[in-house]
Order: sequence, then C-alpha cells, then structure tokens
Amino acid sequence: MTTIQRDRSSGSASTSIVGSETGYPLHDENVGETRANEATSLLGAGASGDGKHDGPRKDSWVGLEDFEGFPWWKKPSVWWLLVPYALFTLAFGGSIVPKLQLIIDLICKRHFADQSASDPSFKFKPIVLGADNPQCSGDPEIQRIVATFTLLYSVLIGTLSSLSAPFLGALSDRYGRKRIMVICSAGGVVGEVIIILTAKYPEIVHYRWIILGGFFDGLAGSFTAGSVLSHSYASDCTPPSKRSVAIGYLHSCLFCGLAFGPLLAGQFVKWTGSLVSIFYVTLGCHIFFILFVWFVVPESLSKRRQHIAREKFAVEQEAMGPVPSWAATIAKHTPYGRFFTGFTRSWKAANPLAPLKILFPRGPGTAKLRRNLLAMAFIDFCIVGIAMSSGPVTILYTELMFHWGTIEASNFISLVYTVRVVVLMGIFPLINYVFRTQPEARRQRESGVPLVEKNAGADMLDIWILRVALVSDVVGVAGYIFARTSALFVACAIVTAFGGLGSATISASLSKHVPADRVGQILGAVGLLHAMSRIVAPAIFNGLYALTVKTFPQAFFVLLTGIFASALVASFFLRPNLFMEEDEEPARSSDAESSRSRQDDDDEFLPAILQESSKAMTTSTAASPTAAERSPIYFGPFEVTNQVFLKTTHSFALVNLKPLLPGHVLVCPVVPHKRLTDLSAPEVTDLFSAVQRVERMLARHYFFFSSPPSSSPSSYPFPSNEKPGGSFNIALQDGPEAGQTVAHVHVHVIPRIRGSTAKAAETPTDELYERMADEDGNVGGAQWDHHHSHNRGNNGRPQPGGKFPSIEDSARQARSMEEMEAEAEVFRNVLAEMKREETGVDGDGGNVRCNP
Repeated sequence: MTTIQRDRSSGSASTSIVGSETGYPLHDENVGETRANEATSLLGAGASGDGKHDGPRKDSWVGLEDFEGFPWWKKPSVWWLLVPYALFTLAFGGSIVPKLQLIIDLICKRHFADQSASDPSFKFKPIVLGADNPQCSGDPEIQRIVATFTLLYSVLIGTLSSLSAPFLGALSDRYGRKRIMVICSAGGVVGEVIIILTAKYPEIVHYRWIILGGFFDGLAGSFTAGSVLSHSYASDCTPPSKRSVAIGYLHSCLFCGLAFGPLLAGQFVKWTGSLVSIFYVTLGCHIFFILFVWFVVPESLSKRRQHIAREKFAVEQEAMGPVPSWAATIAKHTPYGRFFTGFTRSWKAANPLAPLKILFPRGPGTAKLRRNLLAMAFIDFCIVGIAMSSGPVTILYTELMFHWGTIEASNFISLVYTVRVVVLMGIFPLINYVFRTQPEARRQRESGVPLVEKNAGADMLDIWILRVALVSDVVGVAGYIFARTSALFVACAIVTAFGGLGSATISASLSKHVPADRVGQILGAVGLLHAMSRIVAPAIFNGLYALTVKTFPQAFFVLLTGIFASALVASFFLRPNLFMEEDEEPARSSDAESSRSRQDDDDEFLPAILQESSKAMTTSTAASPTAAERSPIYFGPFEVTNQVFLKTTHSFALVNLKPLLPGHVLVCPVVPHKRLTDLSAPEVTDLFSAVQRVERMLARHYFFFSSPPSSSPSSYPFPSNEKPGGSFNIALQDGPEAGQTVAHVHVHVIPRIRGSTAKAAETPTDELYERMADEDGNVGGAQWDHHHSHNRGNNGRPQPGGKFPSIEDSARQARSMEEMEAEAEVFRNVLAEMKREETGVDGDGGNVRCNP
C-alpha cells in the first residue's frame, strides 16, 4: 500500500471560492490536491443523490449521505449500538468472577473424585458449585492446577483473538460490521454453552472442555474483536468532530459492565441460589446481542462502500501473485470462491504481526505520519491494554495494605468505573461542545460557508485531551505509591478515572488517521496489541509483585507510573492533521499496457488516428469484463455494471441510457466523487486519459466509415457522400446548479459527425447545450426511471437544471483593459491567500502533499 500524508490545520481545512454559494473546497494544485478522505473518498460532497439540491446542511457530514432519504430506523447511529453493547459488556464483566469460581469448584470436584477413586480411604466433603468450599481454597495442589488451567485458558483466548481480531476488523471493512459482530458474539455463545454443560453434567463433561469453549471464543475474536467492531461502527456513522464522544459512550458501556456486571452477577446468584444461572443470563445476553444486531441495527457501511473496499482488496490480492492450482480449482467450484482465494493468499504469506504494517506507512515524506501512528498505538497500548491488565494486582495490593475484603474491593471497582462513566457521559460531551462544536459554529457564521466535515487526522483538541488524561493517570498512579490510608488511595483512584478521557479519544483519533475503508483494519491492528497485552502484561505485573511484595510492594506502581509517563512523553510527539490514504491502487498489467496508448492530445480527430495501435485498443476494452466480474460498478446510486465498456485503474466509461446523439457516452471516476475538486491528481489524470481513449474509440467507430457500423441503430444517419471526420463536445456539469442530476462526477463525450450530427455553421447557437440542460439530457432522471419502473410517482426523481440565462450577444459589452486587470489581480490575491493557508504561513495549517 502506497500512502501519502497530509498536514492540514482545522482552521484551513478548506478554502472556498470568494462569493461562491456552494463553497466547495479548492486547493492550490502546486501545493497539494484535494484528496479522497474518510468522508469524500466514498461519498463526495455536493448535491444529494436524488437530484435535488437544498444546499449543504449546517455542520453536514458526507459520511451518511448514502443513507439520505432512508427512514430513521434504517439510518446507522451509535445510539443503535449502546443497548446491545451494554449487554455485551455486562455479560463479559459479569461472568469473570463466576467463571473463575466455577473453574475452581469443577477442578476441586474432579481432583477429589479422582483421588477418592484411587484411594478408597480418602474422604472429602461434597463440593457444591458456587458455595463456600474451604477444602478447595486451602489445598495448594488445587491452587496450582487452577493457576495452570486459567493461564492456559487466558493465553489461548489472547493468542487466538490477537490473530482473529485484526482479520475480522479488516474483513468488516469489506463485508459490513453487522455480520462480523454476529460472528464475534457467536463464539461467546459456543463458549457459554460448553460452560453450562460442564456445570450441569460435571461427571459426563470434563472441565477441560472449557478449553474448547475458549478456543471458539478466541477464534471469533472474543471481547477484543467485539470492541474493535463496535468502535468501527461508531466511526462509520459519526462525524470526526463528534467521534470521540461517540466512542466515549461505548467506553462508558464497557466501564458500566466492568463495574456493575460482577455486582449484578453476585446478586443474581444469591437470588437464584445457583451459580449456573448466571451463565444462562450471559448466554441470553449474547443471543439478544446477535438477534438485535442482525435484525434491528442498521448496517453502517453501505453496499457501495463495501464494494469499493472489496475492489481495492482484490487488486492488492492480485499483486501478491497467483494462488496454487489446487486452491484455484476449489475456489472455482465453491460459492465463496473469492473469499477462499483471499484466505489462501493470506495464509501463503502468513505473518502474525502483518496487521501491524498499517502502523508503518512507508515511502518518502511519511515520517510524521508514521511517528503519529506509532505514538498513538503505544499510547493506546498503555491506556487500554496495560491499564486493564493492572486491575488484579491493584486489588491484591489493597487486600495487603488495607485489609480489604470482597465487598470493599467490589465497592472500590464500582466507584472508579462509575466516575469514568460520569466523565465520559457528562464532562466529555461538554468539553467537545465548548472547544469544538461552538468554535466551528462561530466560524461558519463568520464565513457564511456551510462546514462539511472531513477526515483530517487528530486535531489539537484530541491531542490535549490525551495529554490531560495521561497526566491524570501519572498523578493518580504515582499517588498510589505514597498513599498509606484507604481514603487517600481512593482519592488517587478517582484522579486516575479521568484518564478515561484518553481511552475514548485515542480510538477516535486513530480512526481519523486512515480512510474509511481502513478503519476496521487499523482498529484491528490495535486490537492485536490489546490481545498481546492480555498475555504479556499479567505475567510481568504478577511476576514483579510476587518478587517485591515482601520488601517493596509499591514497585508495581512505580513501573506503572513509568509506563504512563512514557505514554505522556510520546503524546508530545503527536502532530495534528496528519492522515493516510492510498495514493494509487496497484495497477493491473492490462492497465499498465493500456496507459501507453494515452499520448495523443488532438482537439479534432484526423485520419492519422487510424494508425493507433489496435493492440492498445483491444487491451483497454478487454480490461472491463474482468473488473466487472470482480465487483458491481455504480454510477451514483445506480448499478451500471452491464453498461460499462471500459474500466481503468481509477475510471470507467459507460453507454448512456438516453443519448442526446449517437455515441453519447459518459466517463466517471470509480470512487463516486461528487465534485471535480474532490478527485486526487492520479484520479484526474486517469479520468481525462480515459476521456482521450474513449474519443479515439468513438472516432474510429463513427468518423471513418462510409456506412453505418453494424452495432449502430439503423436510424443513425451516416452520409456516404461526406469526407469522414468529425469533432467532439466534452462537457462536465460540476454540481446541481450546473445541471448535474447524478451526484457522481461524469464527463459527457459526444461525437459530432461531419455532415450529420455536427453543428450547422450558419446557426449562432448549438441546440445540443440546450438539450443537455433540459429533460433530454436528464441523465439522473433516465436512470431513475429505469430503476424505478414499478414506481409511477416522481417523488425523488432528479430534475434537470443548469440552463444558461438567455443573453443576447448585443447586450454583452467588451470590458476595458483596466477592468480585466483588476479582476485578474483579485483572483491572484485569492490564490495567494489559499497558498498561504495551505502551506501554513502565518501560523495557519496547510495541505502538504508528500509524494510516495
């Protein structure tokens, strides 16, 4: 993957045309290009997809424009996820202690039973699951077996989830979040079923079968993948300015689950009198999560965005080389052949640490971006991974120093996590409103230009929230070292609770550094680090505590303080407004060959064009079926796969549903940008190179035959007495006010056949332009009619527009040289102002292009 990094300050994320009503962003191409990003790369900006244009909404964000016009219950939102995710975390938090207690009792029961079988004289009290069994807790041999078993169980889940979480995160970028979240929770269902069977039938189902449940749980990603996918869902449907708050809500659910799950589980066991009952509840939570997500929660990735992500992935897979012949044969005869082929290629190049490569963008000029990603990954590892693993040792320390029991420890945990919930649900949204939402609203009022949110990396508010959160962690944990009373220890814990701001901010900030089709991938890479921390951190913390508990038990907190201090130092290496995007997709060989035929820049086709290599023409048209078979092609919201006759790396050409003249076709970028300024430099180059190639093809087909080609309708006039040749109209309606009826950049290529469809020399105007702005040229209306033939109404049908006002030539007065010079000076000043903003002069941020 080739990457770029862009550096843009929030104050100059876009520069609008002076006096423009639409205010779409323009950038000095000598400094940088408007690149596709989390919002615009997949959805663009500008007119709505139905052809209507009401102007950009206040604080609008294009990340949800694929869902415009949908009823509220089909629009994705983080609010849909809060209830099922809260139950998911309650099931996770509530089962931790009962599961450990069940394992102890099962091992104890089996151990004493085996001992009694081998020694009939051995007598022991009956083991009651979930009851107080002192004969189990006081036996060193049972403690050893339990420690070994739980270590194996934890390492198995941690290892498998470290492998599966990144894979599932990246897979969700291509196939949607919902179905992968269901897969993730299905692993928990299998695990809970096995635990229930071992508890209900301990004489038949050996407790070691719990390892199998851990295997399925880890294979499905466990809680690690569940968090990754939930954060990815929130990132998909939340604007960058509110994303930290949205992920903060999910973290609040997590902390609620960890705080109240054990308490509720304990009370439920007391109420029912059965330890097994809590596992029925957790099983019910998993099943409810699956059903609610599958049937109620709207998918956050539209089918179009999924198709685009799969297309990019397919190109990357092709670059890895062919699969073995046996794998290709199996893939050819299975329903999920493409998935099997991708899995085979991935297995062929298996590397457990491969998901982390997204944190190491390569190429010239990516040093700042790489530093940001690595620093954020390290900070996230410390805040989430390390901090979560430090809890058990902290509880052991309080039992040693303050003689706390189960009730005191539970109250302590509940208090800390409750404070975190208050911080994330109350204080964090207020901070975001005061320091981000209000300033943006003020800038909008002052400029009069509606703000369209775009992904531009972490901003300074994100970075300072991280620093403040890490300071609270450092101060609070350092306070643990010196606290000698329980009250002071609790006060220090409350200070550390404000570090919860960092856990939500870091996940949101990481998602802002990558395009939308990489969110699951980068959060999956972070999930790999979380899973690794679940394996490594407990061993280090417990080992250190065991070594120092008799001499200096605070050594653990010294180490923890050092870790958080390192994270705080790393936060000062972060720079705002850096983000990554793919520059160009890996080119297929056919595209590389066809690019050699894109050199001619004639304005009118001459007979010399006949010398164009037929091989290049054949290669260019042959590329289309392969691409079409790989994934459907969309023109705005309409699938046009079967209408496409040319497919290049970044563009495609399609025949027109209702052509104005014979040969009237459209050329579009593959990524559905809405405005020409949204295209990257490679996309612009590829788009107009494709226009040139289509011109050559149309000229060959229409201009140099003495009779109509067999593929043309007989009604198309081709005079036999005219010298072959002709010209072209090339038109681009950039926005709804210009007559664009499909919110997807498209170039009209219209051949004007000499003596037939050419403009008459004696007429002052060309009727073609009037027809293009009228119903005859309503491309969106024609597509709408074709795809909504069952709907007789016109609700939502795009309407034509963009006609030039009728102005007589006699009314147009020539301007003086002074007037033209003055206007040129105004434009030079605007360009200079744009360049100052984009290059960061006078303290403003810029838009810096770093060539890979």
